[in-house]
Amino acid sequence: MAQGNRRPTRHARQQSRVAALVDKSEKHHASQSNVPDEATINYIKRVLCKKTPSALQADASDEVDHKPLEELLPPLTSSNEIDVQLYALIAVVLNLFVQTWYNKITLDQDFVANVVQIIAHCTRGLEQRLRDVDLEGLLLEELPAILNDHIDGQSADTT
Repeated sequence: MAQGNRRPTRHARQQSRVAALVDKSEKHHASQSNVPDEATINYIKRVLCKKTPSALQADASDEVDHKPLEELLPPLTSSNEIDVQLYALIAVVLNLFVQTWYNKITLDQDFVANVVQIIAHCTRGLEQRLRDVDLEGLLLEELPAILNDHIDGQSADTT
């Protein structure tokens, strides 16, 4: 009880430690630009944009290195910043869990390109469907009814 001896005069509001950490984090993020990390983009290009392992790869990789990511890969969403993050996640998953066994079977990279095309098609469709959803009706009407039915169903099962 080291603070017991000291009493504040009147009610003094002090900034909480959590608020101070959030402010510091927001200042840190505000100081960083929204430009994606160059290493992340290079990793995405290295994993998702390689074509063939032939001698033409040197010419193709030189071309890939200088083109922006938007020209090399199809858009996943309407936001380039989100696309970079999603492509980074896809690149990690494909590199660690798919290409480790797939490259032992064949060096053909069409599989990776087809997976990227399918994911792009699905995410664009999902984004379009999310735009058409009535969020207010879902959150204020449908979700409470579903939760109520769920709770009533569980209480009926226990009795």
